[in-house]
Amino acid sequence: MPSLLARMRRIFHLAAAPPWAGPTIVALGLAAAVLEGAGLFLFIPLIESLGAAAAPGRWKPLFDRLLSPVPAHYVTAVLIAVLCFSITLKIAVNLFNTWVSRYIDGLVAHQLRCRVFDQTISSCIDYRVENKRADIVTTIANNTWKLSQGLSLCYRLIVCACTFTVFVALMLAISVKLTLLSLSLLGLAAFAIRFATRRADATGKAVVEENKQFGLRMWESINSLQLIRAFAREDYESRRLRQVSDRVRQRLLSLDMLWAAPGPVAEMSIAIMIGVLILVAKQTGTGIAALAAFLSLLYRLQGPVKELLQSKIALDGIGAAIDDVDEFLSQTDTPFLSGGDVAAPSAGHAVEFRNVSFRYAPAEPLALDNVSFSIPAGKTTAFVGESGAGKSTVLSLLFRFRDPTSGAIVVGDTPLPAFDLHRWRERLSVMSQEVYLFNDTIAANIGYADFDAGIERIREAARIARADDFISALPEGYDTRIGDQGMRLSGGQRQRIALARAILRDPDILLLDEATNALDIETEQAFQLALEQFSRNRTVVVIAHRLSTVRAADQIIVLSKGRVVETGAPDRLLSRSGHFSRLYDLQAGSRPAAMADRV
Repeated sequence: MPSLLARMRRIFHLAAAPPWAGPTIVALGLAAAVLEGAGLFLFIPLIESLGAAAAPGRWKPLFDRLLSPVPAHYVTAVLIAVLCFSITLKIAVNLFNTWVSRYIDGLVAHQLRCRVFDQTISSCIDYRVENKRADIVTTIANNTWKLSQGLSLCYRLIVCACTFTVFVALMLAISVKLTLLSLSLLGLAAFAIRFATRRADATGKAVVEENKQFGLRMWESINSLQLIRAFAREDYESRRLRQVSDRVRQRLLSLDMLWAAPGPVAEMSIAIMIGVLILVAKQTGTGIAALAAFLSLLYRLQGPVKELLQSKIALDGIGAAIDDVDEFLSQTDTPFLSGGDVAAPSAGHAVEFRNVSFRYAPAEPLALDNVSFSIPAGKTTAFVGESGAGKSTVLSLLFRFRDPTSGAIVVGDTPLPAFDLHRWRERLSVMSQEVYLFNDTIAANIGYADFDAGIERIREAARIARADDFISALPEGYDTRIGDQGMRLSGGQRQRIALARAILRDPDILLLDEATNALDIETEQAFQLALEQFSRNRTVVVIAHRLSTVRAADQIIVLSKGRVVETGAPDRLLSRSGHFSRLYDLQAGSRPAAMADRV
């Protein structure tokens, strides 16, 4: 388990609060401590002014000099006024300090959420594979808040330490013997509390893990509602969620009890100390006024002592959340793609793969193994092959979601990484079998491709995609909200909305990743007609398992186990009776007569 100072340094590094935040909060806390201590110290002359016997002490000449201008019959009133003023000023300082602390707390949490989100969308790692999506949500929604609370706890530790120092200094001014005795008893109480709460770090880690499991259960259940209902598994999923939720409840209860432990122990220790100190003070001849001030300081000291202990336990409890955010933000092996400064190439250049190999992880086999081919400009190139052949990896490399392990992808003799990454991706558009739509209006989903597009351009893109008719028939037309992932639309309608979005993008290269696999024949034909109209004179890259959808391609590249095994026009590949021909026959059963005549 890291030491307290090591954990605090880690929090300050991760939180990255404004430079003025820490000094301001600590200075305000110290000012409040001085004001409170001074107010309590005023009890000595106040009680003496009421008739208590004055006891000798280092403070007496100071009070005599300060009160010498005040008439004797006004001393008590002046001391009460000064005491009330110091209390009021302390309250104002504390309120302002609370506002500053909460402001910094919210600001740090906001910055951390944004950093974790930026990390997620900017890394070339596909976090749907590398991390559970529920874990990312837990990190963003919960653990970033806990880290910002950790920063507040660090500030509280520093402020409490300053307050403790101020109060001890004032107690030493009253009685060194009583102060040393008090500190010895406080040390014993702190040791007892530390022993009782030693499992706070382990309990905190268990809370983080159980929270992730709870998030996973929620995420999977919400995303699988149709499957759960179809298999009548409502009771089963409800039991699973209840079990995970109850484990979270139990862990949080244990952590809360650990956090609460310092309070009662500190109060009991102070009560015992007050009794012991009264007996000692009586034997040593300490004056009533001095003893009253000393006991007031000691009683108020329990607040800082309790906060010191609770803050330490709380930091141990959120240690796992801090580790989670730190690991997410500082993974040194997480690759990030940096773009070059070369302008995006013109639409007339072919894209060449030159001896490209790629693997997803060092221990995994090659997804692409030394492949070389050219994607000519203005033509349609289709990639076919069995599952796992490397087709989707080609699209991922084209979009620069990842970079090759070896080899190069070249556009007009310029390596792809040399181009400005944002500008390169603006030249591309993708459609896949898994359509991503936002819980927004149809117009907003189509317009996502171009934020500057007006409604007429959106309508034109929808007309080309054969979507305008069904959109116009909806009660609210293009302003219809389509629900989460477009669930208020049919599969074919969602595909045509996605095609309209791709059309509005007006890309130089259109990538189709099994975009028609889930469509019925009639919908697919309408989709293909729309696609043929839009793709004239554009570079189109198609990935399809359904080989009938690539019969109009200018070039087919057949992949098998990460290697290129055939390349050529559809008719030419069918006439060879090679890999593509066998795949086609397996799907079609027999070749259509028209195709046979062409061959």
